[in-house]
Parts: sequence; structure tokens; C-alpha cells
Amino acid sequence: MRLYLGAMSVLFLAGALWLFVRRWLIAANGINVEGRVIAHEIRSSDDSTFYLPVVVFTDRQGAEHRFTAVAGGAEPRPSVGATVTVRYLPHHPNRAVIVSFLHMWAAPLAMLALGAGALVGYLKG
Repeated sequence: MRLYLGAMSVLFLAGALWLFVRRWLIAANGINVEGRVIAHEIRSSDDSTFYLPVVVFTDRQGAEHRFTAVAGGAEPRPSVGATVTVRYLPHHPNRAVIVSFLHMWAAPLAMLALGAGALVGYLKG
């Protein structure tokens, strides 16, 4: 069990670092534009259903891009037709996120918490 916790702590902490760097690059170097929610992608697992916003935006060169947000919820929010702020990297518009705490920072922080918990279990083991 101790070996498992050690391995999980390394994986989760490395994943948290990777996600944090990706989000930080977007936060530091990205461009904000207005996007519009055009649909929700439905993902189900066991007893849960999640709705991920599908967003379309136009970059500064006039090209239209579409992406599915990395986070969602039990309700389809924001609603179809709603405008959202999108941040994307100028040379990689496919790396776009909705500007919010949930979409930018929740996943890296969750992975950090899981990694820290596994590390504590490993060290106490």
C-alpha cells in the first residue's frame, strides 16, 4: 500500500504541475475574446451526468474556433447562447479556456490536493 501511495503522489503532483504550467501560460500570454456557448457535451458515468459547455469564438485573425470546456456541472450552465470570456494562446488558439476559477485553476488544485494526500499517506505509512 505504501508503494501505491508513493506512486500516486508522484503521478498526481506531476499532473498538477503540468496542468498549472499550461494554465499559467494561458493566463500570462493569452488573449481574451468573447465566446458564445453553442451547446453542451453530455458525459455520464454511473449515477452522474455532467454538462460541458461547447464554445465558439473568433480569434484576432478572424478565424472561428470551437472547443469543449474542460469543466462542467450537473446543470447545463452557462446556458446555450450565453456569452463567456475565452482566453487563448495567440499561436495556439486550440488551447482555449473559459476564463473562470473552475475552468482555469480547479483541476490543478484538485490534483495538488490528491497528490499531497497521497504523499502524507506514504510518509505516515
